[in-house]
Amino acid sequence: MYRVAAFVVALVTLLPLAVTASEEECIQLAYIRPHRPQIVSTEARMLFNDVNAARAQRGLAPLVQDETLSQFALQVAQQMALRHYFGHTDPNGVTFQDRLRAAGLHTRFAAENMAFDQDEAHAHQAFLHSPGHYTNIVDSHPHKLGIAVVAAGDGEVFYVEEFAD
Repeated sequence: MYRVAAFVVALVTLLPLAVTASEEECIQLAYIRPHRPQIVSTEARMLFNDVNAARAQRGLAPLVQDETLSQFALQVAQQMALRHYFGHTDPNGVTFQDRLRAAGLHTRFAAENMAFDQDEAHAHQAFLHSPGHYTNIVDSHPHKLGIAVVAAGDGEVFYVEEFAD
């Protein structure tokens, strides 16, 4: 019975959650192959380039990389990795809007995409195939983008995109 339960947890954990997590949902995670959370800068750069490529295909101006937004995204990704959850709202009920206020980020427009996936290509495809996430990528309001990628295990990676005007 334990093997069946572990297998089900593995399947749920490896699903591209960017497609299924709602704004209010907080999903607890059990890593299959955990390690200390590690920043994956190469995948963050690839994701940044892929977001701007998707915008270019729609005739939109590229987003400018913003270090403040990237640090904000990194805090979110690291917290999810350390606390074993996935969602725009943390286990204590702190929301995206709460985090923006606490960080002192006052913008006319802000949006957040996040995924828990095996690699950048799969995460980006999940974003493109999710109507809400895709809308954030091709919205004309944001001008800045911050991205962070944090691996919590082998093939167990958090991807966070922060958009602002």
